[in-house]
Amino acid sequence: MTNAWDEVRAAIDAEDATTVAALVAGFDEERRREVARELPGYLPVARAAGWRRDEERERERQARRVELLRQAERRGRPIQALADEHTLYTEQVSSRWMEPMRVAGAGTIAGAAAVVTWLSKRDLARFWEPDEVDDTAPILQVVAARPAAWQRDLAVRMALRLRAARPEPDRRVRLALELLRRTGAEPPEHDPLTLAWIAASQPAELAGDPLLDTMAPRLFAAEGVGRLLRADREWPAALAGLARSGRIGRAALLDGCRARFLRAGEAADQRFFVRMYEILDPALDEVAPHVGDYLALLASAPANVADLALRQVRRAGPVPPERAGEAVEGLLFRGEGRLVRAGLSWLDRLLKDPAGDLDAYAPALAAALVCESGDARDRAVKLAVKHARRFSPLGAETIREAVALLPAGQGAELAEVFGGEPAPAPEPVRFVPMPLPAVPPPAPLPRLEIPETLVRLPLSEFDWMSSELWLDGFVRLAAGRPGGPERARLAAVLAPLAARCPDSRFRRRPWWNTGDWAAAMARELAEPGAERRAHPEGRLTVEERVPEMTHSSLGRLMPLARYAEVYEALAERRLPPYLLGTPTWANGLLDAETLVERLEGYEREGVAALPLDLRQALLRLSRTVTDEVAERAARLSGEIGRTVARWLTDRPEEPRVVLTWGTHQGDTRITSEFVSGPEYRELLGDLLVPRMHDESCERLLAVLAGHRELAAARSVYTLRTYWPLNKPSLEDLWLLVSADGPAGPGLCLLLAHFLMRGPGAGAVLPLLHLAATGDLPGEELGRRLADLLRRDGNGHSKALAALRAAAERGAHREVWQVVRGLLPACLPGPNDRATTAHTRLMRFAADVAEWAGARGELAVVARLAARTRGSELARQARRLHDLLTTET
Repeated sequence: MTNAWDEVRAAIDAEDATTVAALVAGFDEERRREVARELPGYLPVARAAGWRRDEERERERQARRVELLRQAERRGRPIQALADEHTLYTEQVSSRWMEPMRVAGAGTIAGAAAVVTWLSKRDLARFWEPDEVDDTAPILQVVAARPAAWQRDLAVRMALRLRAARPEPDRRVRLALELLRRTGAEPPEHDPLTLAWIAASQPAELAGDPLLDTMAPRLFAAEGVGRLLRADREWPAALAGLARSGRIGRAALLDGCRARFLRAGEAADQRFFVRMYEILDPALDEVAPHVGDYLALLASAPANVADLALRQVRRAGPVPPERAGEAVEGLLFRGEGRLVRAGLSWLDRLLKDPAGDLDAYAPALAAALVCESGDARDRAVKLAVKHARRFSPLGAETIREAVALLPAGQGAELAEVFGGEPAPAPEPVRFVPMPLPAVPPPAPLPRLEIPETLVRLPLSEFDWMSSELWLDGFVRLAAGRPGGPERARLAAVLAPLAARCPDSRFRRRPWWNTGDWAAAMARELAEPGAERRAHPEGRLTVEERVPEMTHSSLGRLMPLARYAEVYEALAERRLPPYLLGTPTWANGLLDAETLVERLEGYEREGVAALPLDLRQALLRLSRTVTDEVAERAARLSGEIGRTVARWLTDRPEEPRVVLTWGTHQGDTRITSEFVSGPEYRELLGDLLVPRMHDESCERLLAVLAGHRELAAARSVYTLRTYWPLNKPSLEDLWLLVSADGPAGPGLCLLLAHFLMRGPGAGAVLPLLHLAATGDLPGEELGRRLADLLRRDGNGHSKALAALRAAAERGAHREVWQVVRGLLPACLPGPNDRATTAHTRLMRFAADVAEWAGARGELAVVARLAARTRGSELARQARRLHDLLTTET
């Protein structure tokens, strides 16, 4: 008869969590203790056994793939056309021993705290959690056999162990919430629990959730709720519907929104609460008792909250004069033009009251006179002049103090009535253009001259230059006569590396590291034909050993494919004396003259180029070609020479890049599509196939140094991600600027991203370098900047400051082209309300157009210039329109 542990261990070894749950749920206390004693010591044993089973499953999968390849070859079809092919590439679930171990611990460990610790062990955690190994149900089954108080304790402890909410709730969240629902335990006041409940709940199913009554009030108290739900529209509608049905209290929702407004916070984090309040649409009797709260919000709340508060104040009716003056003054000190205008309208109504004491409103009017908005200042001047006689000497003195702070024209108008000295009109500042900065040449790529240096180079997928130097050095040093002293010396130096490639390694696939291929090259160099002798039958081809191009990033896979090509050439005795694709410069570029010189040597010695090496050379090829180099290229006689000569002098049309914004599990992604002609389709092949991988810009550029836009378009995939993935950095922007090839949407999007951080964020100098080389597509940059500004809703002032800094440092003509792309998308339409951001943009556009001597009418500017209103936006539009339409 088997004991309890033997039964549970057998189920764990069988990777059967369901059986473990059935066993443990029926155990008495003594048998639980027996299993609990053995579990910790069995953890490393289960892990090792699980790894062995995973390896066996992988061998079986590879064997199926080999069989499918044979079937495809027999049928004369690609493997992708076979019905079973897709099953080879679905995500393979490994470590299936974890869930049975988790279930066993949850059902047998005595203390609730110890169970939580067991379930939270790093050894039992998965990086990703496929649905087929979800162990929530079996854990709930074994926990249900425990005492009720113990279950409640476990539920609370599991809830308190939660941390930040994920876009897709994991099994910790599901287990904690389900325990709370089943046990009836009081959910602890823990902000991550509230966020987890939101993330794991469907708004349409809230009515039947036992946790709703407890968790709904916490929506207004927990930190992070506004950020999590800022773009959500289902939750506000669902909660309002529950309030209408009486399932939850309407007053509690309104009180919660007001409390959240009074706590302040960023405008984006208040969107959810503003949206809910608007959907609830409180009646007048629900608003009137809280007018004091709404008045308090006018001065300092985020703009969207202040807008809402102002609407409620207007609905509530007249406000006592002493409170009205204070509220108006708060509005007039704000930076948002629409709120300042609303404050002025309110002030105008207050000033029209013949019985009113105007001195009480003098501080508010003075605040409006010095606000940022030119339109608001104009209106404030008119109000002050209109009601000047009704101010006492004390109130007039308050207004007079603002005269010197106003622009010259407005100050003079006010001084005529109130006195004071207006500021003198500023002398016009003549713009003196600066020369663009010189662009330093890239550093040359070093060469390895002796075998010993190969041993000291690290072969890492994260260090493209070391991998490139090793491959280049190996080919040149191994190109000597077979059996000669040079090759013998190289083989001796690489003997320790060759020892890392035993016979058994030739049966494994794929080889994911350049070190694997380097070891095989060293072994082949020392023992020619080593792989054939090790496995005369069933030998894997090099293609089978190279990972599929969709299985990782291009910057990782291309070096592996190049190493594989060199290894195959070495084994087949057709290794060239040197490679064509090795860069000339440390930025990955290959000089045109260097490539022509290498091809001349190939033709003299009758060497055949390696296909992938030639593709790499063309992808890195510099666009700078002198007449002499073009003439030398034209004299090349071979087919490859003629191909290179055509790429140097008559390059095919560049691939067109299309960027698309989307989401992946709630996270922003920017995907790229490439539309190209036949020549580029042949060159790029499967290098740019869609892949769900974040890619390092630096390693992409190592492959695509002569086509920086392709690298930029792939690297911006994660530009706006919140996940811990590779994101293009300012250093990557510099690498793109130092590379070659036309710039397009990808590079412009990345440059715009950093321009929005302001002139001190480091994007101004890369812009100047692109301008100095003539490679800046200004209008495209303007369109991409407009797209980001539209999506973010802020950043206008920092972006304009960065563009102004670039214009003042010599790129004024290029910045004007940026502005041409920016204006159509950023200026208000016929039915849109103008803001101070629009005015700042128009003023800046007029300045830059004057500096650049720009000409050529812009329809969007002409439309605004034709407005009859005397606003600052219209004045600046007329100024710009006159500049653009005046003959030189």
